[in-house]
Amino acid sequence: MGLTLPELAAKADIDRTTAHRMARFLESADYVERDSSSRRYRLGTAAMALGLRAMNRAPLNSELITKMKALARLTGDTVFLIVRLGDYGHCLHAEEGGHRIKSFHTLTGTSRLLGQGTGSMALLAKFDNDAVRAHFARHRAEYEAGGLSLLRMMRGVERSRKLGYALAGAEGVAGVGYALPLAMGAEAALSIVSTASRMSVARRHELGGILGAMFLR
Repeated sequence: MGLTLPELAAKADIDRTTAHRMARFLESADYVERDSSSRRYRLGTAAMALGLRAMNRAPLNSELITKMKALARLTGDTVFLIVRLGDYGHCLHAEEGGHRIKSFHTLTGTSRLLGQGTGSMALLAKFDNDAVRAHFARHRAEYEAGGLSLLRMMRGVERSRKLGYALAGAEGVAGVGYALPLAMGAEAALSIVSTASRMSVARRHELGGILGAMFLR
């Protein structure tokens, strides 16, 4: 999947040196990314996020947005829609509950590596173990800089598979994430997130059960 540098140069009708310079610039801005083994280029997260922002509506049906609003009312917390973009989870939409947290306003439109956050961990848990290890290897430096080892990632993936939902908590924030059925229209997950004081482990399990019941009907 993706294109080699000579293929890019041929399609753009430019010389290879110019294509290389342009590709390096686009890679530095996350508009393209290069596979370290195949050396093929593909769209990066910035390009995919730009495409999503240009759309007039979310790439998931209105039934999902209705359910997000219902969850926000029921829980009082913020419900995020996370869409997978390659190796990243992109926060496409949020519905606020009565317990609003100002800093959450800035999260819509942002992207993080899969496994960083409850929704993206739920998505990562859909990978098989070999794919999880390959994913970690591609981004080892970033994960380890954030204190996430492969062992911790695998434990999180295994727990998410066992429970049917992902749990996480760090720096005063905690939540639960649930990967949506592909029938909903895209590879995506919902996460319900709030302050840790509102998200005891027991409550997170309760919310995980609510999410499962809502989407397994």
